[in-house]
Amino acid sequence: MMKKNVWWIGLFLLLLVGCSSNADAEDTLKMNPLEGDDPLLEEGIADDNGNKMQLTLDGASYPFTTKDYPILSQYVHNFDQPEEQLRKLPFSKIKEDQYLVEFACHEQRCSHLMVDFEQRHSFLMSDLSRMVSSQVSPDQQYVAFLFEREYEEEAKHQLAVMNLDTLEPVPLEPGEDHLLPKPNQYQYAIHSVTFMDEERLQITSNDPVAGSDTKDLVRTQWIYK
Repeated sequence: MMKKNVWWIGLFLLLLVGCSSNADAEDTLKMNPLEGDDPLLEEGIADDNGNKMQLTLDGASYPFTTKDYPILSQYVHNFDQPEEQLRKLPFSKIKEDQYLVEFACHEQRCSHLMVDFEQRHSFLMSDLSRMVSSQVSPDQQYVAFLFEREYEEEAKHQLAVMNLDTLEPVPLEPGEDHLLPKPNQYQYAIHSVTFMDEERLQITSNDPVAGSDTKDLVRTQWIYK
């Protein structure tokens, strides 16, 4: 009789241990689900694929992701077909793998974004303006953009100079004694921009001090590095 009771007690303990092991395995599976069965992970992968596009310019193919180019990506994703909209935008080549793109245009005024596909970086150069010209410095390290806006039917301009290595704008300092404001705030009309050497550039502009009645032009030099 004693042996029979011991046998039943042993069987009960085995069943209890088995149930406990199954419960632990289920809890572990809930805490660490299989990779293929994780809906959040699958959703994240789908989002990454949806935000990755491909762009071909001048025979070169460039990957385009939201992470690398957030400003332009946000704009094209306002459309039903973002990749198609991206390919419709005008990209102007500045240097190898570097482009200026116009987007968000309204009444011939656009936003202008400088994009470096090798560095996977971009910089917003101007909003609500028209690009008049672009010119690369003799050493191929800088680019000068001239943007235009109209104020009371009078065209005024902004000069923006960018370092192509860092993709950042550089400040302009007067290269001689003159009283003209810096040409970067749409304060007067600029007719031409010319790189003089690897340090200075020259602009031909209206003299804002002379008043609106005169058409006299002035030439000033500015140090850009």
